[in-house]
Parts: sequence; structure tokens; C-alpha cells
Amino acid sequence: MAPAIVERHRPKTPGAEFDYTTKSNYKDVHVNNTVLDVEILFNEKKIVGNVTYDLTSVKELSQLTLDMSYIKVNSVKVNKVAATFSVAKREEPWGTPITFDTNIPVDSKVTVSLDFETTQESTAIQWLKTDPATKEASDYVFTQLEPIHARALFPCFDTPSVKSTVDATIRSTKPVVFSGLPLHSDQTGVYRFEQKIPIPSYLFAIASGNIAHTKGGPRSTIYAEPDRLEDSKNEFKEDLEKFIETAEKIVTPYIWTTYDILINPASFPYGGMENPNITFVTPTLISYDKSQVDVIAHELAHSWSGNNVTNANWQHFWLNEGWTVYLERRIVGEIHGETMRQFHFIMGWNDLIESVNSLPKFEYSKLVQDLRKGEIDPDDVFSSVPYEKGSNFIYHLETQLGGVEEFDPFIKFYFTEFSKQSIDTYQFVDSLYKFYGKDPSKIAILDNIDWELWLYTPGLPPRAPFDTTLVDQVEELVNAWISKATVFTTVDEFAEYFQAGELSKVYQGLSSPQKIFFIDELLEKRPKPAFWKEHSVASDALISIYKDLNESRNTEIIFRWYKLKLLSAKTQYYQPLADWLGTVGRMKYVRPSYKLLNTVDHELAIKTFEKYRERYHPIAANMIQKDLGL
Repeated sequence: MAPAIVERHRPKTPGAEFDYTTKSNYKDVHVNNTVLDVEILFNEKKIVGNVTYDLTSVKELSQLTLDMSYIKVNSVKVNKVAATFSVAKREEPWGTPITFDTNIPVDSKVTVSLDFETTQESTAIQWLKTDPATKEASDYVFTQLEPIHARALFPCFDTPSVKSTVDATIRSTKPVVFSGLPLHSDQTGVYRFEQKIPIPSYLFAIASGNIAHTKGGPRSTIYAEPDRLEDSKNEFKEDLEKFIETAEKIVTPYIWTTYDILINPASFPYGGMENPNITFVTPTLISYDKSQVDVIAHELAHSWSGNNVTNANWQHFWLNEGWTVYLERRIVGEIHGETMRQFHFIMGWNDLIESVNSLPKFEYSKLVQDLRKGEIDPDDVFSSVPYEKGSNFIYHLETQLGGVEEFDPFIKFYFTEFSKQSIDTYQFVDSLYKFYGKDPSKIAILDNIDWELWLYTPGLPPRAPFDTTLVDQVEELVNAWISKATVFTTVDEFAEYFQAGELSKVYQGLSSPQKIFFIDELLEKRPKPAFWKEHSVASDALISIYKDLNESRNTEIIFRWYKLKLLSAKTQYYQPLADWLGTVGRMKYVRPSYKLLNTVDHELAIKTFEKYRERYHPIAANMIQKDLGL
């Protein structure tokens, strides 16, 4: 039996906790299959077509409600008979749910079909003009539906609790990818796909544009715009199959047949999105030194945690992301060694500290969120907390239960036990007690886990005693810089000291991830916030000596190096940062960069956002607008 604190939080109804972020009556039906048949209209910037659901009623069903947002429905049919429908008044951020009569007895098959079209206000779609010469209004489109934006692409049960198989037909004048396996089509401009493994609505994904492809491995294809395809191939091809095979060794066999990736245009708001069969990634992962390729390991790991075993609602988002980060680092550890896995945990811990300190509300740093029965938008609580606090919790369980040898059998059990299901934290805890139930020593360990602290208490959890081998090399250099910043008075003194002898060798021996950590630590270890501003000669010397950081094409380095420059009050870098913000759309970089620019030059931050707003994904633009107080 689960600990008392967990039982006190457990919902009273059986099964996974109810999802209040959907307005659909999803509990009343079982979705057997979804058929999506749409056309992409680039000139009109809309997607039009039909969605048909094959349902089984769980109870007597007089009405059915589906989620919608910025969608126009033209007709509804129930069992091929036209049905009257009503659309509710808009409620932010949940949209305008649609309700129609069904009058279906319990345990009956029913087919529901809706003709619909998207509108230009859709938060799910970004239309781009990547080629100025094109005659069309736009020539590239992609969708991003997590967490609750599927309802802005098509009327649906917009909850991760509902999964179904999918058949998709997509018409477009340009090549199309979709979150399923492509099928042969004899018709020009008609693309067909099937997804035989049940997926939730947030994992539906469409992209269409001038997309080329190349082989990425025995189970993988790499898709990108032609001018980015060769760089994408060079960056990712070597590792894709290696990642898949390593993950299979740790978890269970890969069930999705293929693992393809699409490198989207720069405005893609996330590092990656784990759409089944076709991971969408940002071009910022092309770092030309392969230092960001581990993000692919993260998205691949979602094939098990998230796509196969899914959080039942967004309060338990950590089940998706905490498990995924943990598995990503297991893959990294298998390939690059345990010290590198430990180093990644330390890097993640630093991200967690910053995230907890920058959240708009401290309560959002809980592992199991409280969205107050639909009062809070899950987008508003998005942070690295479910990723890093969640992965540290899984790592804590691993170490407490006896290390990977004792924990790995549970990993295989967990992902087999809940395969193709949506679950909550309580079911996860139950599975631990079920698996280790015959071993009193393991049950004693589980009983002694501080569940209250890890699951329901905001703030940082206890820090694990990570192996600091790769960190110590960086700390030596950082400590020297902070020490000499208060002593040396000229750039030449710094150059003589840091460009010769052992400290020069230390820096030259750092890997790209260690250089990223080096910049982080220069800021983290400063004695006070204005340290590098007050010791301006030292910060000038940093920028002068480490020319490779100024010239880097690695976005993780570029982002952090600008941060150090602005916190050092180097006004000559304000405009270059503003210009750079026009070339990236990943929220990990643009949101903190805008916040920082806003603190040093409010007018420039506003002007920059207004200039580039249309380049950003609607989700990113809305979040930046909130960050800037607009």
C-alpha cells in the first residue's frame, strides 16, 4: 500500500485523476480511432477538413462535448445524420467547447464527424514565409499542440487521458510529415499516414513546406529544408541508431517502427517535440560540434515516457518529463560514461535552481502541480521543474533502491505494465510497491522515502552527492577568475595569467558542455549580482581572452555569453543581442534574453519584440508578451 501522505492526495474515484483542463466529457466515451482528413491552404493560412471519431459509449450518452479554440465548425454528424450543435462563449485559455446531441445508449458504437476550419488566431499553428520569392502568402507551416493547443487545430478530446489510433490524409502543395507512418499515395499532393499505436491529441503533428529528406540510419529519416539538410545529416546521423539501441537495452524494445526527425525553421519554440515517428526539433541543435545532440536522446526517450506511458493530466507532467530526462541521462551514461551522466545531472541541478528562483509563484515548483481544477493554465506553470526535479526524484529512487542493477528491472516492469496507457503519480507509486512487494527490505526503503518533500513541497529537494570529476576541472578555472578579478587591474595581466601555464591547458581541455558550465559558474559563483559589472576589467578580459566563445555557433554558448555580457553592463552588446533575438525562436533562449534585455534597456526590449513578434510561434509570443508586461 502506498504511504499515507500519497493516499491523502489520491483522488477518491478509481483510475487516473480527472483532467480539468479539458471541457470535453471524455469520461463518457472510449475513442477507438480518429480519422483526420484535411487540406493545408497556404494562401488563406488555414487548415480545412474533417475529423471523424469512432467511439463507444461508456454510459447513456445524450450529449457530447469536444474542446475547440479558434476553430470554425461548419457541420456535425452523428452516425451520418446531421446534428444541431452549440458553441460556448469563449473562456480563456480553454476556448469555445462545442456540444451536440447524440442520444446513444450505453455500450454502443457511435461515429461522430465534424467539418471544420482553423482561423488565423489559432495558437496551434505557425505559418511562415521562408522563401521571399514564393507567390503564396506563406510556404511553411508546422503545428505545436502541447499542452492544450490541439483544440486550436481540430475539435477534439484535448486531454492526455484519451488516446486513439489515427488515420490521416493531408492535402498540400508541398511535402508533408505527420506523427505516424507514411503510406503510399498515388495522388499528387495527397499524403497518407497511419498511427496504429494509440496517441493523445497533443501528439498529433503536421508540418508542410519545402522539406527534403535523407537517410538517418536503418530506422531513421532526417527531414529539413534543403539548405539545412546537409548540416542536419552531419550533426545527427551518426547517433540516431546508437541512441535507439541504447534505449532499448535500458527500457524495452522500440514499438514505433521508425524514429525520424524534422529540423524546423528557427521559430520553433522548443528544443524538440516528441511527436511519434517524427520528432520536431529546433535548428539551434545544430551546434557544429555535436554538443546538443543529446536533446535527440531526450526526445527519443519520450518514445517510452510520454508517448507510450503518458501523464493522465498536466498536474502529473513530471511523469512525462522527469522520466524522460532520467532515461536521456542513462543513454548518455551508457555512451559517454557515468561521469558524463553525473555531469549532466549537475548541469540540470543548476537549471533547477534558476528555474525555482524565477518562477512567478513558488508553489509552481512542486513536482505534482495543483492546477486548481482548471483555474490555472498549464502553460503558465511550464518550467524545468518537472524535468529536473522529476529526474532527480527518479535518480533518488535508483540510488536508494540499490543502484541501476536493482532499479533497471523496475524500469522494464513499469513501461510494460502501463504500456499504451495514461496514468497519474498515484499509479506510479503503486507500481513501485507492486514490483518490490515481495522484498521487505525494499518496501522499508520505499516507506522511508520522503514523499511529502519530493512530490508536494515547493522548492529544491535534497541534492544528491553527484560525482564532480568533470565539474572540478571547471571550478578550478572559475575560482581563479573570481579571485583575480579583485586583484588584477589590466586586461594584459589577466591575459598573461590565464593564457599561459596550467590554467590555459585546463580551458583548452574543456568539452563544449564544460564550457557551457564554465559560463554558468562564472555567474553562479559571483560573490554578488553586480560582481562582473563592478569588476569591468575582468569581464573585459574574459571576453577578450576566450575568443572561441565569441565566435561559437553553439546556441547554448551564445545565449549564456550574452547573459554574462549584459550582466557586466557591456552596453555595446545590447543591440547585437537584440539582433540575435530575430534569428531564434526557442523559448529557452528568447524568454530569459528578453527578460534580461528588459532590465537593462526596456525601450530596446519592447522595440525588438515588436519587430520580431511575427517570427515567433504564437505560444512563444504570448509568453514573451507576459514577460514584458505588455
